[in-house]
Amino acid sequence: MARRPLLTYIALAYLWTWVTVLPLLLQKRGLVHLGLPDAWEAVGAFGPFVAALLVIRRTTGSAGLAAFWRSLTNWRLGGEAWALTLLSPVAFLALAAVLVTLQTGSPPTVEALASGRLGTLHAVVDLVLVGAILQALGEEPGWRGYLLPKMLQRFRRLPATLLLFPVWWLWHLPFFLGRPEFGLPQFLGFGLGILSASIWLTFLWERTRSALVAVAWHAVLNVTRGIALGFSTGMFLAYGMVVAAGALGIVAWWLVRPWGEKVPDT
Repeated sequence: MARRPLLTYIALAYLWTWVTVLPLLLQKRGLVHLGLPDAWEAVGAFGPFVAALLVIRRTTGSAGLAAFWRSLTNWRLGGEAWALTLLSPVAFLALAAVLVTLQTGSPPTVEALASGRLGTLHAVVDLVLVGAILQALGEEPGWRGYLLPKMLQRFRRLPATLLLFPVWWLWHLPFFLGRPEFGLPQFLGFGLGILSASIWLTFLWERTRSALVAVAWHAVLNVTRGIALGFSTGMFLAYGMVVAAGALGIVAWWLVRPWGEKVPDT
């Protein structure tokens, strides 16, 4: 583990997630009947978090764990950082609504939201608690709290982001296989969203050095994206276009300023 900590980390993250999600995947495919709730996915989502704790404890001990927890609890960042973190996903939703209004000639309505996928209290709680808070808390302390800083010690921000992207994307595969209604086109589209989010999260982490920011942004993104889907498929697609356009803007900025600071060894 000490010689190849990043590969060990990735293997452990995948192992935890794929093993814990497999029973639910088989259940959703109708191959077994275990009575597992859909919320069991939240257990699998903690693979990156658990893997980070195991690898850090083995490689850098208590000092590494202390630095890891400082990043995860670093909330003293100032109003500007938190405004960007919490309001950017809300802005994505607002811009998606504008695009849909321009395309269809009518704005999204509360009635459409209430009669759609988020029409019940259970659906709202599932989105906020399982699909947003627990998912983000399980993933980001590992992906952005551990793996991204380690990769930024070796690579500049764009190469590091592009290398992390497929690791994060393919890690989601068992969640997709557990949804028979989804196929390859949906997984490829999801990959574009993961790439865009990876760029945004590197951008935010570079400015804050806070895994807590990554958790918060990921959670709010999932909530606002879920609201967009609750309105309509068209608004969901428009939401993804807005996030991707913002990510392209970030990449353009990185290319103009290619001397982005590398993260010092810790």
